[in-house]
Amino acid sequence: MNMKRQEKFADLLLDIAKYIITAVLLATWFSDVSQWSWYSYIIPVVVVFTITIGGLMLYKDDDKKKRKKQ
Repeated sequence: MNMKRQEKFADLLLDIAKYIITAVLLATWFSDVSQWSWYSYIIPVVVVFTITIGGLMLYKDDDKKKRKKQ
């Protein structure tokens, strides 16, 4: 994958993770949290964790390639 595309994809993944966190926080503030099921908490946390790790791995690979070229 092109390095610029890989970096943009990593940015997109991290932005999506931020949007999910924001949506969950807003939902907890404006809804009755006591009626939420346990999976309403676990699923967003797992998704955000997975997306964040994926985005950071793309950045990490990008840094390794830049170091090898220098």
